[in-house]
Amino acid sequence: MLEPPPDVSDDDVLEVVRRCWEPRADAVQHLAVGWGAHHWRVDVQGQPTHFATLDPDLPRHTAESLEGAYAAAAALGLDFVWPSLPSTSGRFTVPCGPRTASVTRWLEGTRPAESVAELPDMLAVLHAATPPPGAPVWSSEIDPRLGDHLRDLLVEDWSAPLGPAARELVVTHLTQVGAWSREHTRLLARVDPAAYVVTHGEPHVRNQWVAAGRTWLIDWESLKLAPRERDLATLVHEGRDVDHDPELVRLFDLEWRLSEIWSFAQWLQGPHTGDTDDHTALGGLTEELTRPHFGER
Repeated sequence: MLEPPPDVSDDDVLEVVRRCWEPRADAVQHLAVGWGAHHWRVDVQGQPTHFATLDPDLPRHTAESLEGAYAAAAALGLDFVWPSLPSTSGRFTVPCGPRTASVTRWLEGTRPAESVAELPDMLAVLHAATPPPGAPVWSSEIDPRLGDHLRDLLVEDWSAPLGPAARELVVTHLTQVGAWSREHTRLLARVDPAAYVVTHGEPHVRNQWVAAGRTWLIDWESLKLAPRERDLATLVHEGRDVDHDPELVRLFDLEWRLSEIWSFAQWLQGPHTGDTDDHTALGGLTEELTRPHFGER
């Protein structure tokens, strides 16, 4: 997230990091990076040593699923995984106010300008890995009646600063969202749990990091056992030549799109101030309601 959270202070984050990971930590700085979670640089005597993350409790990421995902990523032992660190209790996550804290070591590097050439090979290795015990298992979070839920949401008050613009977008695309929901339900029947593998969930360029002479995959909060296409959708959208089931790629394109539409619509219908994160949410809602899907021209 670009703005600091309203319900957790820098002092709260520093206290949790000191108590559970690094007692020598003496300063934290909120970083306007990523989306969905909040991040801090952690310093010891003026030098960055750790990277702290606070994840909100969402349907997509609960405290239980976050612990399972971070623990599973650390257990993989793959040389491109930048894992979270266990806390003093042995767990990888710790409550911090209403959010869930995790910590990695600081890794000085850069995000690549475009997705790295070796990504298909990295994902092939990941998908062949033995699933760690306790790894979360994917299930769809999309309600088949999403179109109806959006219609019900439209009768609520949308008077917060960006509400009217968001409501107009939802009204314009409501029929299409209903059709996408029905298509998603049809494609979901094609999923075979017996074929699930370890997936990152979001291996796009924003979760690739070039450092120490190699490329790392970062941000493992979305790790789940799932169809390969959960990751391969990224490669297909990038035009990579990879073996895949087009209908399952379409499924995960819809899964992402519909979950974002519902999340952003709820956000912008509710109380907000019109800050940078709110404008980003409106941009996200616009993007997901108007962009082409995989298989569409």
